[in-house]
Amino acid sequence: MKNIQTFYGLLLALFLIGCNTSTNSQPISKVIPPVEFEEKMKSEDAIILDLRTDKEVAEGVIPGAIQLDFYADDFSKKVAELDKDKVYMVYCGSGGRSGKTAKLFSEKGFPEVYDLQGGINAWKAAGKKLEK
Repeated sequence: MKNIQTFYGLLLALFLIGCNTSTNSQPISKVIPPVEFEEKMKSEDAIILDLRTDKEVAEGVIPGAIQLDFYADDFSKKVAELDKDKVYMVYCGSGGRSGKTAKLFSEKGFPEVYDLQGGINAWKAAGKKLEK
């Protein structure tokens, strides 16, 4: 009887250890406010993607952003070509397109993506700078 109890005790311990072991394989996909977004932009691996149209981008972009038009015919193809070892910071006008893109990135196995809460509208409301 004691051997069976020991066996089940060890089995339980292994199960609990397995459940509590953290791995870096869980993707990070978060909606974050402008202040936190700006801080995360400083990461060496961060790539800032502006998901707006040419007309919207002409009004100004977050410094360092690269346009990847959500409505472009080749959007999915361009997403598939991106380096999955980078940290992606995505934004649009108010958060709709970037929310869908963050979800898409997670589904495609991108390990870390941050979505600007409220989009560029929130960025401007927070008094953050734009470049043209």
